[in-house]
Parts: sequence; C-alpha cells; structure tokens
Amino acid sequence: MAIDLRTSLRREVSRLRREIGRRTSELTSLKGELRRHLRVSRLLGADRAGKARTRGRARRRTMVNWNNVLKALPNRFTIDDLAKQGGARSKSRLYLRQVLVRWGKQKKIKRTARAKYQKA
Repeated sequence: MAIDLRTSLRREVSRLRREIGRRTSELTSLKGELRRHLRVSRLLGADRAGKARTRGRARRRTMVNWNNVLKALPNRFTIDDLAKQGGARSKSRLYLRQVLVRWGKQKKIKRTARAKYQKA
C-alpha cells in the first residue's frame, strides 16, 4: 500500500511539473504576442493602447505654500482647523502632523495642549 501511494505521488508530481512547463511556455508566447500587438498599435499612433486608464483628476497638483496656510490659520488652532484650509484639504492627517512638527521645529508654532497649537 505504501509503495502504491509513493508511485502515485511521484506520478502526480511529474504530471504537475509537465503542466507547469506547458503553461509557462504558453505564457511566454502570449507575452510575445502582446508585445507585437503593442508595437503595431504604437506604429499606428494609438498611444493609449495597453495602458491602464487613470482615475480621478488628470491635472498635476501644485505644491502647497505652507507659509500661506499658516498665515490663514487663527492664533490658536487644532489639526482640524488646519485640515479645513485650502491647500491642506487633500492631505492626510499623518502628513499634516508632519507639517505641524516641522513648524514646531522652526519655532513658528507652539503646542499648548494635546492637538492644540498656537502661533509663535
């Protein structure tokens, strides 16, 4: 019984290796075919062929002037107040905390309490 199990296991492993080899060569030929089609598509002038469609805004975002954002904040503010400012709306809370730490190191603000800040 143990011998039959071993031989059937060996046979199955061999079959799986053959199948993997067959599919690997099939994948290689499909990749080559895709490359040929993309090359012909580029020659015909279709620049977007084969590329994933981008979602959302296609325009490039301008950099935020954090000095102007700081000027627009009241003398005492929280991270929520900062998040409501124009340039900071699209930024994550983590990034806003990094901005607050940078301002603190530059002595532009002072932390008064947990999540509360004051302009220096």
